[in-house]
Amino acid sequence: MKEVPDVTPEQEAILRDVQVQLRGPGLAGWPQLGDEDGTDSGAISERTVVEALGAALRQIGELRTEIADLETTVLELTRQAPPPAELPWPLSVVAALLENPAAVIGEQIARWESLLEALRPKPDEAPEPGQRALEAPPSPARQG
Repeated sequence: MKEVPDVTPEQEAILRDVQVQLRGPGLAGWPQLGDEDGTDSGAISERTVVEALGAALRQIGELRTEIADLETTVLELTRQAPPPAELPWPLSVVAALLENPAAVIGEQIARWESLLEALRPKPDEAPEPGQRALEAPPSPARQG
């Protein structure tokens, strides 16, 4: 027959303490961990720390699966969306602004500068009487 090793009172106290920590008071489970079905409805069942940890790990696994499904859906929808150049006017500007705001603002400033340059009189051109400072001189076709 196999002899059972003697356990000191200190070791037994430590073992009891570990059991209580894992299984709850009176080894009956921790009521704070919720119901058996995880819904927290109805009478509280007693669960151990190990059961609660297992339930938490299952939920984490389910959430990871959901996240992967959502990432796949987002990728598919991104592939289906037309590129910004194919979007109608207001949306194409918004998409370009979101993608690279500095480039869009730089393009707008360059357009304004070119418009202002076209409106400014050249140094060798004297403004005609009644012409405003930034108004383009009348074209020769309109004069004759």
